[in-house]
Amino acid sequence: MIYEEDILKDVLISLDIKRVLDDDNYRASLLQSMLSHIGSVDPVLRDHLIYSNFAKLIGGSLIPQSEMASMLDRCLDQDHLFYKIGEKNTDSVFTRSFSSLVVALILTEDNKTTFLTSMKLQEVSELILTYLHEEKDIRGYVEGKEWAHSIAHGADMLSALIKHHHFHVGNLPKVLNAIQACLLKGIVYTDEEEERLIFVIEALLEKGIKQDVLVSWLNNLSLTLERSMVEEGNSLTDYRSKIMVSNFMKALFFRLKHSYPNKELLQCLENNIHYWFRKSYGQ
Repeated sequence: MIYEEDILKDVLISLDIKRVLDDDNYRASLLQSMLSHIGSVDPVLRDHLIYSNFAKLIGGSLIPQSEMASMLDRCLDQDHLFYKIGEKNTDSVFTRSFSSLVVALILTEDNKTTFLTSMKLQEVSELILTYLHEEKDIRGYVEGKEWAHSIAHGADMLSALIKHHHFHVGNLPKVLNAIQACLLKGIVYTDEEEERLIFVIEALLEKGIKQDVLVSWLNNLSLTLERSMVEEGNSLTDYRSKIMVSNFMKALFFRLKHSYPNKELLQCLENNIHYWFRKSYGQ
């Protein structure tokens, strides 16, 4: 049974944890209802009740592994993470964005309990990376409906993926390519999405990515942007991408200066930041 939104709200406000643990039918109806309404435009239901209770149930290991696996598949399907993918400025973004947060919760929990095989995690990796390339609705805060934040939530999902012990280092180039895709969507983020993408870089460093690989990627990011600006004749899209890349590199520089003070990496960031400043202002 799928609860209507108003009923689900009441159920979640006074959630009976003992019944969640003991009553399989109640738990099934509850989880199905939460997933069905995960993209509700009611921010209280979506963010403060559905997501917060998913965090409580998943993080507290209160859901059987078999049901967690089923939830993960559902979150990654065409009705959730890929629901109406490609749309802009519509309410479908809330379903995609909050599905990604639940994926992040499941991956984080699985990193402790392990029900996903390395082969399954590879399938999950491909879907996550595809999503980050294909997401077009990159709004942060939406007046009256609150946080969409698709890129920030997608970055959280990607960070959780990288931290998983089954994550394969062979996926590193694809991960860096996905971050680049998020930076070159032709807009300037206004709600600290670039800060959340920095957490992905930190997760890669914790995973042991070599500094020279990151240096090469950063330099190539600048080259890719410059090539596009030449080919497109300095379009508005490229101008905004340039701001985005510069903002990302500045934020990354100060973050890594304190957490990963590698001289070569910091020098690379400084050189690229200064290059784009001179490119813009001739100084």
